Amino acid sequence: MNITKEETGDLTATIKIEVQEDDYKDSVKTVLKDYQKKANMPGFRPGKVPYGIINKMYGKPVIADEVNKLISDSLNNYLQENKIEILGHPIANSEKTKPIDFEHDKSFSFYFDIGMAPEVGLELSDKIKIDYHDIKVDQKTLDKFLDDIRKRNGTHVHPDISKEGDIVRGQMTELDENGNTKENGIDVETSLLTDFIKLKSVKKEMIGLGKDDEVVFNPLKATKNETETASMLNIKKEELKEHDNGFRFKVTEITRNEPAGMGKELYDKVYPNAGIEDEDRFRERLKEDIKKSLEAESDREFFNRASDVLIEKADLQLPDEFLKTWLTEHNEKKLTREQIEKDYEEYAKSLKWQLIQNKIIKENDLKVEESDIKSFIKQYFLNQAPGQEITEEREQQLDGIVEAVMQNKEEVQKINEQLYDQKIKDKIKSTVKLNKKSIGYDDFVKLAEEKK
Repeated sequence: MNITKEETGDLTATIKIEVQEDDYKDSVKTVLKDYQKKANMPGFRPGKVPYGIINKMYGKPVIADEVNKLISDSLNNYLQENKIEILGHPIANSEKTKPIDFEHDKSFSFYFDIGMAPEVGLELSDKIKIDYHDIKVDQKTLDKFLDDIRKRNGTHVHPDISKEGDIVRGQMTELDENGNTKENGIDVETSLLTDFIKLKSVKKEMIGLGKDDEVVFNPLKATKNETETASMLNIKKEELKEHDNGFRFKVTEITRNEPAGMGKELYDKVYPNAGIEDEDRFRERLKEDIKKSLEAESDREFFNRASDVLIEKADLQLPDEFLKTWLTEHNEKKLTREQIEKDYEEYAKSLKWQLIQNKIIKENDLKVEESDIKSFIKQYFLNQAPGQEITEEREQQLDGIVEAVMQNKEEVQKINEQLYDQKIKDKIKSTVKLNKKSIGYDDFVKLAEEKK
């Protein structure tokens, strides 16, 4: 067997594999001999069918199978031995590879096109400056989070008159173009969250309603949301165009979330076993937790920003035409070339980032051990019950949960990738120069939205 590589571009090449009969005849003979031992044909004792008959019956497909196995193994070994890092997978070159006749030919030549990974010359250092947004936990932010906690732990009451933020339940009846009840039209009991109504004129009408009061409006125009409207009317989104007239909404019930009051009952519910007795300590603990949470948000935004900066600085070139062809083949032509062209820029960006991450992992010998995964799982379940005493029985229970999760290969793989992401993030954050910028929570949310 002879394998050669011909460069066809800066990052592309064609590999030629020449196979002679001596390369595959022994393995073919072994397979056919095995067939012979198992053969059971009329006129012959089991296992005594002549080799010539077996060869005539099965020789051609066996040669095809063994040659294909040989080609696949040889190609993979060649790439590994020569340390050729490829992108995607080799693509059979149908123009150069002649039609194969396994019945008459004894030697064969196969050609494969490959796309090679570019060398990543980027070096992490403090010469690279990346913005890091430090979110301030000011009084406004603390009050916002506190309001959310009080709402989540609140109780439902049923007032006589509706106000903004209430859920108004009632009968929704479809009307015809003359404002009369539509024959065979929609007539359902449904609920409306006043905050979901976007049309100001309708929202104003929904405030100050009492039981048996009526409002006429177009639900889709009021919510400006097809999914919300379809759910409200209990129909499919595709059916909305058939129900574009007004509806009469007659109120049957009003529900309001009454936020929980400040006091020990709320403190114990949010922080069980923490022994918090007064509002000052509760706010202090909440502020600590908000700060941790917002640090995680800052880190996520930083990681996204870092990927953009490092991709730009690395300035990697890819074998674009090869990759587009491979993507077409890889997706079994489920995606057209036009679709691939349209989305290729995002795919190329993702691939460049993966190459940069691989370099960071390799150069810094970053590893995720089994013990890291187990610790992550255990901590996850500990976080579900903050403040709970860790008894020997609880430890055994957690160990059992960890072992159960470890049996789920898909979940373990997800955790493995998550931990690698964290290690890469930590390495970048500790190496580059952080250009720290203090920012308010609302401004940070706007910034994150702009990046999407």
